[in-house]
Amino acid sequence: MSHRINYRKPVRYELMYGREAIRAIRDFPVGYLPIGCLERHGDHLPMGLDVIKAHKICCIVAKAIGGVVFPPHYYAGTHNMTCQQLAKYTGEWGNIYTDATAKDSLVDVINQLALAGIKVLVLYSGHYPQSQIDMIREIADDFKAHPTITVIPFCESLIMEGDHAGISETSLMLYLDKEMVNMEAIGEENYRDHGWSEGNAPEKATAARGERDVKEIIAYLKSEIEKALS
Repeated sequence: MSHRINYRKPVRYELMYGREAIRAIRDFPVGYLPIGCLERHGDHLPMGLDVIKAHKICCIVAKAIGGVVFPPHYYAGTHNMTCQQLAKYTGEWGNIYTDATAKDSLVDVINQLALAGIKVLVLYSGHYPQSQIDMIREIADDFKAHPTITVIPFCESLIMEGDHAGISETSLMLYLDKEMVNMEAIGEENYRDHGWSEGNAPEKATAARGERDVKEIIAYLKSEIEKALS
């Protein structure tokens, strides 16, 4: 099913003015919180890819369905790594993970969003190792006892085959903002570092695939939001 996207509709909370922001929440009390971390995605995608991607998709979903998109949270990504692994992936690659604080930080933010009037919150993680999926699901479970807000945990890998800077994420970014993709910088070294194969090679990425995947995300989240509001 195709969803009409109103590209002129203001959805970004941080860009709204005073009563405009409050009215937006009152009119349709659905929020989107894009989260993730700063992490190397080859040399052809930006360090903030996970959160940039999640934020851009949240804005499209909100323009199609309704709701308010809250500012992206770059310091809400976990990876459950050993000190030796962190020495490589943070010390050498520059990845920034916040395992010790991510969950508590998000719970604090979500409690504030509930107080502001949000009834349904899509917690969209553009970063999705198993530790991250477990965390957003745990947060959603914890909020089941909350009297006013429902949290919908989401990442792309829950409904489609995801990857790390391969065909899936590269296709999404070619659709969302092709200026952020440098296909000439993929390089053989990144195949070794990121474990790409023939099947998920980033060179096979297309904007058409990215658009198809975004439409699938819109349809899925529309269904989940409608169930939560019913």
